This record gives sequence, C-alpha cells and structure tokens, in this order.
Amino acid sequence: MKNILLYTDTPQVGGAELQMFLLAKFLDKKEFTPILACSSYPALDRWCDNFHKEGIKTIRIAVKHKHDPKHFFSLRRIIKEEKIDLLHAHIWNPASCRYAFSAASSTKTPIITTEHDPFKLSFLKDFFKKRSLKKIRKIVTVSEANQKVLKKLYPEEKNKFVVISNGIDTTWWHSQSLRITDLDRKKTKEELFLAHENSLIIISVAELHERKGLKYLIEAIPEVSAKFPNIKLVIVGEGPERPELEKLIKKLDIANHVILTGRQKEIPKLLKCADIFVLPSRREAFGLVILEAMITGLPVIASTTGGIPEIITDNKTGILVKPENSAEISEALLDLIAHPEKRSKLSSAGAKLVHEKFQAKKMAEEYEKIYRC
Repeated sequence: MKNILLYTDTPQVGGAELQMFLLAKFLDKKEFTPILACSSYPALDRWCDNFHKEGIKTIRIAVKHKHDPKHFFSLRRIIKEEKIDLLHAHIWNPASCRYAFSAASSTKTPIITTEHDPFKLSFLKDFFKKRSLKKIRKIVTVSEANQKVLKKLYPEEKNKFVVISNGIDTTWWHSQSLRITDLDRKKTKEELFLAHENSLIIISVAELHERKGLKYLIEAIPEVSAKFPNIKLVIVGEGPERPELEKLIKKLDIANHVILTGRQKEIPKLLKCADIFVLPSRREAFGLVILEAMITGLPVIASTTGGIPEIITDNKTGILVKPENSAEISEALLDLIAHPEKRSKLSSAGAKLVHEKFQAKKMAEEYEKIYRC
C-alpha cells in the first residue's frame, strides 16, 4: 500500500482542484491511500468536504498566503507523520507549490507534478522553476499542447513529461441530469435566464476574465439575434472583466439577449436547460467544461487554442473557431441554430467521445502507472 500525498497551495477551487478530487475518488484504494494537504482558506471548505464524504483524509495547513513558509514546515511534518511514499503536487499556476519541492527534497520523498496551465514566467520565477524541476520524477501535462509549451520552456527536462488528459465522472453527471424535470427547465429559463420557455439558449460557463474571450462571444450576438430574435446568451461565472462586459452589452444594445448570472452552483441543471454551449477562449490549458457540456448533450463551439483541438474534431464532435473572432462565432451559431439535425449529430458524437476517452476512472488508472514506478 502506497500513501500518496496530493498537495496544492491554491486559494480557490477550479478545474485543477476538481481533477484532484476525481483522482483521489477513483484511485484503487487496495493499492493506494490518497491524502489531501491544502491551505485553510474558507473558499476550500466545500471542496474539502467532498474528500471527507469519500473517506479521504484531509489535512489543512494554516497559512496566510501561498508564500507563507508554514507550507514547507507543515508539509515536511505531514510527510513524516503520514509515512508518505510519494508527493503529488498540482501546479495550478506555473510558479505555485514551490514549498512542495523543498519539503520532498528534505525528506527524500519522490515527487511528481501535474502542470494544469503552463506559461512563461518572469526571469526570477523561471530561475527557481528550473531548479525545482530537476527534483521531479515525472511531470504530467493535461494536454499535448501543454506539453509542447513546457518542452519549449524546459527542454532539458523533456524525458520527464507525460500526458494524462483530464476526465469527468460520467456516472455523476448522468445522475444529475436524470433529476432535472421539465418544470425545472421551465423555472430555470424563466427565473434565472429571464427567457421565454421556447427561447433557444446559448450558454457559456467561464470565469469573467479576458483570457476566456467572452467579449468576442457577446460581439457575435447582434448578428445572431437579428436573424433569430428568440435566442438568449447566458454567461455563467464571475470575474474581473464583468464591468467591461456589462458596458459592451449596453453599447451593443443587446441587454434583452444577454444575461450574466454570476456564479451558480447547479451547473448540470443550467447546462441541461441550454441548447448550445460556447467556450471562446483566447488561452485554455484543456477546457474541462467542454467535456461537461458534451456529457450533458450539448453541441459545442470552442476556439482553436491550447488543448481544445485535442477534444474537438471540427464538424465531427463540435465546431472550432479561431480565437478572438466574433465573425466565426456568429457563423457557427447561425449554422447550428438553423440546423437542429446538426446540433443533434454533434451532441451524440460529443457524448460518445467523453465516454470513450475522458472518463475520470481512466485518468486515475494512468496516474496509477506513474505511482507504481
């Protein structure tokens, strides 16, 4: 039995943290014992509760911020007390988890990392990153595109890289979908989306950040709504770009066709109440939400950036558009709205792809191979 310490210094929950939970949930417990170590930020409480429900031990580290040296001292203590055989650090930001490398090195504990969103760092951060990478046994990336980025930045470590795609818990998603009634859909469309029952809903679930390219999706709506007045764009999420997006909606005079819902909890229900999903990212490490949309039965439009083309084959499992291109988004939307049979075909192909290639259990099995080395 190997004790695996899953560690992150993240202050908030996102796609990387969801993958950590699914990895811990689906690991073979006869061979591996996962233990979570993370900070004591209140924003992580509900996430940690999910680990508790699965019977996975969670250790909270009382720190003020990600630079707090308590990370190092606490990790070193945890490694010794829990008899950790392998430390698995999840790198949510390329410069994160720096204390994990020192703690593992000081206790002679093997370490692997998963780089969830790599990009070029400043000179000083890059200097320390290169030193840290020398201590790592394996470096996992969640897409081929991410691996290319890292190989270009750190060619001396190229033999350590391996790709393991993100996955989702399809059983859980199906169970959530089955709970949604026609009345739920009607109420959600009318009360949250502020749309008519027969409105066609275009939905995007993303942080309101410039890297998500949401302004290009909004700029596509005037042309679409002019031809199909019954459409409604629903953007689910919160973030720093909200004021700019609100100004853009007002400037384009499309307030009747666009709504920003803010953060929402019941994402499966919201996706189930929609007709088309769009992720217009300018930069995207993988695009986990695309899998969630696909398994819910939505046709997907997304940009050709990062790991997205590794999920979507254009006009087969979805539609690909160039980043920062409102015209292509408009064209794709008009095509799907006008052709419901194409929407149905893409939906079926997308759901089949997720079942065949992006199951969380399969992801966990790939990590188990690394853990055994």
